[in-house]
Amino acid sequence: MTTHVEARPAYLAVLAVREARSPFLGSCLARMSFAVLPLSLLLSVRDATGSFAVAGLTSGALSATLTLFAPARARLIDRKGSRTGLIWLTVPYLLGLAALITLAEAGAPTAALLVAAAVAGVFAPPLGPTMRVLWARILHARQPLLHTAYALDSVTEEVVFTVGPLLAGGLIAVAAPLASMITVMVLIAAGTVCFVLSAATAAAPASDDPDADRPRGRPMALPGMRTIVLSFGGVGLVVGVLQVVLPFIADEAGSPSAGGVLLALLSAGSAVGGLTYGRIGWRSAPVRRFAVLVTGFTLTVLPLCLTESPVPAGAFAFLVGLCLAPLFTTAYLLVNDLVTASRTAPTEANTWVSTANNGGFAAGSAAAGVLLDSQGPARTVALAFAVAAATAVMTVLRRRTLALDAPNSEPAAAAPVDRTTPVEAEPEE
Repeated sequence: MTTHVEARPAYLAVLAVREARSPFLGSCLARMSFAVLPLSLLLSVRDATGSFAVAGLTSGALSATLTLFAPARARLIDRKGSRTGLIWLTVPYLLGLAALITLAEAGAPTAALLVAAAVAGVFAPPLGPTMRVLWARILHARQPLLHTAYALDSVTEEVVFTVGPLLAGGLIAVAAPLASMITVMVLIAAGTVCFVLSAATAAAPASDDPDADRPRGRPMALPGMRTIVLSFGGVGLVVGVLQVVLPFIADEAGSPSAGGVLLALLSAGSAVGGLTYGRIGWRSAPVRRFAVLVTGFTLTVLPLCLTESPVPAGAFAFLVGLCLAPLFTTAYLLVNDLVTASRTAPTEANTWVSTANNGGFAAGSAAAGVLLDSQGPARTVALAFAVAAATAVMTVLRRRTLALDAPNSEPAAAAPVDRTTPVEAEPEE
């Protein structure tokens, strides 16, 4: 099945949408905060306690609750609206981070640090998924822009999470780990303020019918959503393996610093792929493109099974990256179709994509750490390729669930669901 799609407008056309400027800036600041956080938190706690073990446990506690409670946070946004929900989450999140740093500096017991970190992670505000819902609402009357907006969003996230650790390292080098943590809190506070004070977050008027536009169910009840989540679990696992394997290849070649270059090439490929993908006027339906992209991603992993040299590994990593941002862009289009057709909670649905990817990434990184010493990089990547191949087969076999749940090949507006007035839903990122 194919559909005619007009040529996609340039990214400047998306950035020219006045209603989107402030919330998009806010979401970028918030994402930068999350990108700066891991290294800043690790070194801040280590600096205060003198123990990398305690710092690692603390970072793990925050990461665990941040991931586990992501759907619940998104459900709160869908129930209360982006403005109210984000304020309710950001305030305790900031208090949790402040308490964590204060306790660490005061020499509090490890258990107290773990509790504070876990509490902070529970309340981490999901500005990324909330922005994607807002894109759909703002651009519901300008459909050709939505594909480009999602591509811009995916590429921006890729760039932010590449630059974030560098920013954290720079702040720590010129100031101190504590200064980097303060930056984390300033960025998330500023980002939330930009987002919630924008006109777009207040643009959805309350309905006279209290049940009119309320989401009716949980996204994971939809077969199509389960297909997308399973796909991204597999994709995330493979990328998690590569995040460990590529530095290992560089280290084994006697050039540990080249590991960062190899990872940067993976991110650069994603950015190039996303920017190119967003400018193309696709005639094929998103359902078909998604299956093709997952299959293409699998094929690009295969050459990495055949090399243990940094130079070809870098080139192949770039090829793998080319599919990543387009995959996310297409998934967001499909999710928007799914939640529109079923009136399902949109922020939670968007969040399940990143939750599946993050969960797969964590599993892949852990598995690679265990396998590398005994199996070597080529065999470790071969196992990741097997997972990718299984994911591709599953996606192709289940592609009809996406088409059945999302009858429109191009996304319709999810606008009425993301409201600042209370909205009922069932449980982000």
